[in-house]
Amino acid sequence: MALRQGRLVLIALLVLLLATVWRTVSVEHDKRRLATEYETARQALLRMEAEQLQLANELKTSQGTVEQQTQSLTDLQQELGQVQEKLTQTVTELSILQQQHEQLRESNASLTTQLTSLTAEKQQLEAKLSNLKDLRLAIHNVKRKLWAQRWASWRAREQLQREADLEALASGNHGYVMRNGASTLGSGTRLRVQVLEPQSQ
Repeated sequence: MALRQGRLVLIALLVLLLATVWRTVSVEHDKRRLATEYETARQALLRMEAEQLQLANELKTSQGTVEQQTQSLTDLQQELGQVQEKLTQTVTELSILQQQHEQLRESNASLTTQLTSLTAEKQQLEAKLSNLKDLRLAIHNVKRKLWAQRWASWRAREQLQREADLEALASGNHGYVMRNGASTLGSGTRLRVQVLEPQSQ
């Protein structure tokens, strides 16, 4: 009976020892697991902190980039406004230039018409002037012919008059002029008649 009780006590002590050992092993295992999980969590936390710092830096950089882009966008909007103003001014100037071009085209067409008319008038005037030159030349030739005829007629009359004078001289008082029925020879100044020849034109 005592041996049986001793065995039971021994078994109980053995079970208690095994339970204690098991508990100790389980606690150590849990400690190691917890330590591993803690280290994993700490590493994860470090990574998260590093990622948070990186994200903060990226956010700061992005904010700077956004600010720069915002400033660039503002500058671009101002430049776009200036370009639109210049474009409006250019369109206005182009419209004015088109109007001036149309006016110049109409003026050029009018000047071309006037030039054509003036060219025709010039040709007509040149034709008239040519005819006038021919007419003046013809008139001049006619005048020369008339003068030649008058000159020939005067020369013929002069020749006839000289011949008549010579005949009168031969049959009369030798060409002395009579005054009051008396000869002027030795009575004073002789009277001479000088016949003028016509001047050539």
